[in-house]
Order: sequence, then structure tokens, then C-alpha cells
Amino acid sequence: MNRRLLIACASAATVAAATACTSPSPDPTIETIPWVPVSAQLAAFDSCDDALEGIQDAAIAAFSQWEFDELARNGGEEFAVEDSGATSAEAPAQAAGDDAFSGTNNAVAGVDEPDIVKTDGTFIYSVVDYDKLRAVDVRTGEVTAEHDLGDDAWNHQLFLGDDELLLMSGLGIERGDEWVNEFRLERLDTASLEVLDTFTMEGSMVDARLVDGEVRLAIGSQPLIQPVWDTLYTGEADESDIAEAVRDTELEDWLPSFEVNGEAHEVDCAEVAHPERFTGASVSVLALPADGGWTEAAPQTVMVDGETVHGTTDSLYLAHYDYAWGDDEAKAESEIYRFVFDDGQARLAGEAAVPGSLLNQYSLSEFDGHLRVATTEDPTGGGCGPWIDCLWGGEPSEDAEPSKSTVTVFAVGEDSLQETGSVTDLGVDEQIYAVRFIGDTGYVVTFRQTDPLYTIDLSDPANPVVTGELKITGYSGYLHPVGPDRLLGVGQEATAEGQTTGLQVSLFDTAAAEAAVLDQYYREGADSAVQYDPHAFLYWEDASIAALPVSDWDMEYQSGVLVLDIGADTLTEAAWIDHSAADVDPYNTQILRTVVIGDQLWTLSNAGLQSNDLGGDYAQTAWIGW
Repeated sequence: MNRRLLIACASAATVAAATACTSPSPDPTIETIPWVPVSAQLAAFDSCDDALEGIQDAAIAAFSQWEFDELARNGGEEFAVEDSGATSAEAPAQAAGDDAFSGTNNAVAGVDEPDIVKTDGTFIYSVVDYDKLRAVDVRTGEVTAEHDLGDDAWNHQLFLGDDELLLMSGLGIERGDEWVNEFRLERLDTASLEVLDTFTMEGSMVDARLVDGEVRLAIGSQPLIQPVWDTLYTGEADESDIAEAVRDTELEDWLPSFEVNGEAHEVDCAEVAHPERFTGASVSVLALPADGGWTEAAPQTVMVDGETVHGTTDSLYLAHYDYAWGDDEAKAESEIYRFVFDDGQARLAGEAAVPGSLLNQYSLSEFDGHLRVATTEDPTGGGCGPWIDCLWGGEPSEDAEPSKSTVTVFAVGEDSLQETGSVTDLGVDEQIYAVRFIGDTGYVVTFRQTDPLYTIDLSDPANPVVTGELKITGYSGYLHPVGPDRLLGVGQEATAEGQTTGLQVSLFDTAAAEAAVLDQYYREGADSAVQYDPHAFLYWEDASIAALPVSDWDMEYQSGVLVLDIGADTLTEAAWIDHSAADVDPYNTQILRTVVIGDQLWTLSNAGLQSNDLGGDYAQTAWIGW
């Protein structure tokens, strides 16, 4: 895990950067601009000189907010955040029949998402035990090819096209005095797993999508300004010293470089856009043909630190969380940028801002010419959720406004996002834990002590309306449609005080204006990765089953896959499948993914692959250990 540069977090300490085109004064200290909401309107730099000056101005404004003595004493650790190795109705299932097989659990049909396992129904390709990419022939149970991932790479993800396998990885590269994160995309031969094409770029993958033979990438990059950090950590630097060090930087220190099959390239200054406030981090969006033959790339770079990506067949949405920390109250918004792709070229085609923060990509949905966005405003400054502590451990003051959630609707124009309506005050004093948009209906789960499942009618984009508020104990962390008027929720049961007690899977009837609970499955002391990783979830309509990995600490640690039969109004445990027979560390047998191929249910762990009969007694039929 690598630390993110401090400047990428500067807005958390009440940063507001100066406008990009101010000219430097003899005094290098720059006055900061107060928090200005709705900052998503982008501008472009006029030239490379203008870009360097504007970026330096913004960085100096950001650094002016720091307590330099305190930073020097702590070596910056107080404000350091670790990089995480980095989620509309159903996953794409192949045609039913004996040769049917499941795909990745994607948010949008026809838009594939990167994952650690892919299959074409004959071969299973996986990257699970950190050092090997493997191809397994399910007909023979043999590992037919391996590809060494290397010791310096991490966060391996896969795409599988018609005739190509695409491997994405993060790497640590030493360049001079700095250790640089690098993103690498390789196109591999599906039979031999030999590398055919390579693209690399300074930074880390935010997310990616595969649509109609085109790989769409969002890559986040941090500036390479070690001399600035060296000045900062002397313990004797003031704002003037830091400003002088920033002025000594060059444009290549701020903008990422990239290589296409070994040929070096730089980001075009004319393709760099920036909001009113920014700190020096950037995200580059680009597309490459999945079938290879790469000779060039044309990144569209935005000076933001984007975290969330949502893809459709036509668009790629990038959400950037921007927040300021004031003496009186926290302020936050999420800026949303829409990209479209013309002949393989990424182009900015609209921007907007919404109050608060997004939970994940399921907080975004495009339907019938409109974008719907679900967010939570939090008095502690946002960033709180089921798996994230509130930023800085903050607590709202007694007179602070309570948290609340909002669904905002935008009309998607050719080059614009225009707000048409919104509905707010959902889950007052609570946080969003799950969102699912299905057609012109939205489902939002908020939680603090109980779980209101809100049903929202979005058929009139100018007037979204809450039609139902179902309250049950516990919460759902992931929602998935499982047939007409049926919704499955995976989450946790909880006491009346909000204390979680174990895995809870709920089957909801959504036929009426307000959802109703039909049945629930409960497993004390257990939880599922599905709550924070939807790719771990499998719904197989042909057999009407759901499979989810479960870890259980009730009596002693055990892990496996829970298979649930989904009836018209019932949930029944059909099987528990584990890899406990493997003679390895039990934590390596934690099942990460489940795949259906024909009449077999394949489960994948760091220890190997196992197949079980689909249906009946789910008897084990094969084991392939690594």
C-alpha cells in the first residue's frame, strides 16, 4: 500500500485553490479563495506556460492551509491517506442451455467491468494468489497456461474480449529519487498468455470499462514534487519557502507521462481541464481498442482526484468528492464529469455538482436520457459510511444540521448535464448504505439504527417522489433484482440500537408503491464480501439461485459460499460450499468468486478452483489446486 501525496488530500483541511490564470506576484504567498459551492464548471489552459502557472498557483494556495510545524513533526503522517488497490439492472448472462455460463456481476448490461476472474465457458482465467495469471480448461481441469505477474505489481484485474485477454496491474517504479505508481495494461494471447501489446501511464487505475470492443480507462495520477516535500519536512519552512519550491517545478512534474508499446508520450496541454478549485492531482480518461495494434493514445486529463466511475454504453461518468473543513461547519459536494467516446477519443460532454458524497458507482444511473445521482450530506464533513470512518474522526456539533440524503436528476444533453429535479431529506440523521436504480424506480437504503428502504418514483424527471419507506432492523449493503417485482438485499441484521449481529439476506416484493419483506435468511456472526464488493455476488436466473461468499465467526472461523434458492416469496439455504479440504492456511481458502458453466458451479479461492454439481446435493466434482 502506498501513501497518497498530501496535496491530494488538501481540501480536507479547508483548501480552496486560487484560479488557474492569476499571475505570480513578487510575494509568493497566495490568498486562498473561500469555499464556493457548485464548482464543477471546467476551464481549459490556453498554453503549456499557462498550465504550469495555473497548477503552481493552485498548489501554493493548497499548501497555504497547512500547519507546517505540525506537518514537519509528524512527517506528514497526520494527513496521509493510503491508496487502496482499487464497482443497470442485471449482470450479463449468456444464453440459457447446457453451454450457458455466467459473467461478471456488472452494474449495466453490455458494459463489462474489470474483475479477478473471467470465463468464456471453456476456460477460466484468474488472478487470485498474487503472483500468477492462470488459464484453466474446465473440460479437463488442467492449467493450460500461466503468466508471471511479478513481485512489484498489485491490484490485478482482467477483461476478456472476443479473442483477447486484457490484464491491468499497478506497479511501483523507482524514478530518480522518487517511487512512482504506474498503471499497466497488457493485451495477452488467450492461449499462451504471451504479451502482445502494452500501455503504461504514471498513476493508478481508478476504474475501467469494456464496451463494444473498446477499453475505456480512468487513471488517477499524483504530482512528482519530491523537492517540495523535502522543503516541507525540514521543520523550518514557511509559506514563502514552500511557494518558492513549488515555483521551481516543471510541467512534467504535474502531468502524467505514458508509453504505448514502449514509445513515450506526454499529455497534451490543450487536453487538460480544471475546475475552479484543484490541488494538483489529476485523472486521465482514454480509450484503446481491445483487439490491440496500439500505436497512440489521446488522454483527456482533468485536474481532480476522482474516486468513482460509472459506465454506460455511451458514457463514462467520473465523480470527484470535494470538501472543505471550516471553523463552523463542513461543506462538501461531488462533482460529476461525463465523457463520451468519438472514434476512440474521449471527450468531455457535460459536468454537474451534487450535494454531499456518493457511496459507490451504484449511486449513479443513466436511464431514458437522464442521470440519477444519490448522495449523502453529512455534518462531519462526509466520507462516512458502513465501511468508512468519518473523516478526521469528526463529530457534528450540537447545533449542526443532521445528515440527510438526496436523489438528484439531470437531463443528459449532447454536451451538458442539466438538473431537472430532486428529492431530499431521505434518512435524516442516517447514511446511504445501498442504492439500486431499476428503470424509472430508485431504491435507497439508509441506516443508523433501522433500515428504511425508500422507493422513489423517477418517472417524472422534474418531480421525483418518495412512494414508500419500509423500516426493518438491520440494513442492506447491496441490492439486486431477482425477477419481476423482486429485489434481494444482502447486508446485516442489527439490534434496535443499531448493533449488527450477523448476515441478513432479504427478499422484497417491489410490486407496490412501497416495498414489502417476503422472507429473510439470517446467519449469526457472519458477513459477506458482497456488502462492499458486488463482483462477489452471483445471481443465476436459470436455476433461481444466488451465491455469495460468507465468512462466519460465530463459533470458530469458517468461510465458504452460501447458495440460496429464491422462490416466489421464499429464501432457502440450498448448499454451503467451501474449500476446507485444501491442505493450506484456512484464510487462503476464503472463496472470492462463483461462476456457473453449464451444469457446474465453480468457486475460486487463493487455494484453487473447485466445481460442484449445480442443483441436487451440490456434490463436489473437481478440485484444481495451485
